Amino acid sequence: AVAVLQRTLERTDGRYELSIPYRDPRELVMDILRHGAEIEVVTPEALRTEVAETLRRALAQYGA
Repeated sequence: AVAVLQRTLERTDGRYELSIPYRDPRELVMDILRHGAEIEVVTPEALRTEVAETLRRALAQYGA
């Protein structure tokens, strides 16, 4: 088996890009959400959508 490791890249705009291999997005979504507005999922689109939908549901609970 080939181990796929996470990869980190410092971008020229000062942001960091982190690539993380995963199978089940549920645990990863929770890890992403704990960073709040300090993180953005760029790809894959399905993960980005799931994080955005979770945030929308949370916001709706506060009447926003």
